[in-house]
Amino acid sequence: MAKGRISSDSAKWLVRQVLSMDVPLDRILRGTGLSRTWLRDEHALITPEQYLTIVGNALDETHDPALGLNIGPLQYLGDLGFLGYAIISSPSLREASQTALQFWELNGSLVTLSYREDDEHSIWDISPAFPMKDLRLWIYAVEELLTTFSTTAGFLSNRAFRYADITLSYPDPGHGRLYRELFSCPVFFGREADRFRVAAKYSDMPTFTGHPRMAHICQQQCQELQARLRDDDDLTASIREIIIASMGQIPHLPDVAKKLAMSSRTLRRRLQERNTTYQRILDEVRQELAKEYVAGTNLSVDQIAGRVGFSEAATFRKAFKKWTGMNIGEFKRRE
Repeated sequence: MAKGRISSDSAKWLVRQVLSMDVPLDRILRGTGLSRTWLRDEHALITPEQYLTIVGNALDETHDPALGLNIGPLQYLGDLGFLGYAIISSPSLREASQTALQFWELNGSLVTLSYREDDEHSIWDISPAFPMKDLRLWIYAVEELLTTFSTTAGFLSNRAFRYADITLSYPDPGHGRLYRELFSCPVFFGREADRFRVAAKYSDMPTFTGHPRMAHICQQQCQELQARLRDDDDLTASIREIIIASMGQIPHLPDVAKKLAMSSRTLRRRLQERNTTYQRILDEVRQELAKEYVAGTNLSVDQIAGRVGFSEAATFRKAFKKWTGMNIGEFKRRE
């Protein structure tokens, strides 16, 4: 189970794209436990599991297996706040890339990126930011990254951008032709890694949006946001660990505060500063553990209910249906 929470920017962007396709919000957020207010809360965080559920819902509701390819070009860097403007104001594509990698966690992406250079190319490796059991989620993540990267590079340089080549670990998803049409480069499926190469000449291209002073200001804001996000994650991760270790006997907030060496009042205040509550974290942990027990173990419903803090199986069944939109049997068969 992934610990902590991540930025909501990328997840919210996906939700807005799917909303524009006339898919109701409650169907996009089905099984996440998120309310409508989450979309309007600019400081709200999200768990990786919630984000992946949104992606799965988006693929189901749009019936578009190439969703990542089709919506990736629509992303505007300004949607990423200070991170987006730090990239926009970078003087060159190389500096834009370095800024993006330095503050990558601020966008809450499904992937992580690393790159190296040789004499002819910059070589970018794509890895999952957290585990994904469903291959279509990974395909969506890679497709969105590829289209977003190429669109951004073209926008920043004000020139046509083209990959040298793309290699992908998954087989042709059935729309491989679309990759070649969009990127106009060799694309190889079923290889050992997810990777793309870019001609070295692009790295030193100046951006037509470059503004060094603005870039410095935005980077300072990114550093502050990054520190705050990591602090948020440290606190919530600690709380989650305490809850998980105490499962079967749900700890009350004063007990958690004592283990964190602070008063209940201080813990409530620190959580309020992060736009969350102890109850919200507790509910998220119970939901995630319940899904893992149902999908990955042979425990009985009574045993799972007890492990996630329910005294009655019937109450647990109702809660599980509310969390996932499915009863326990349906969820187990889907997994």
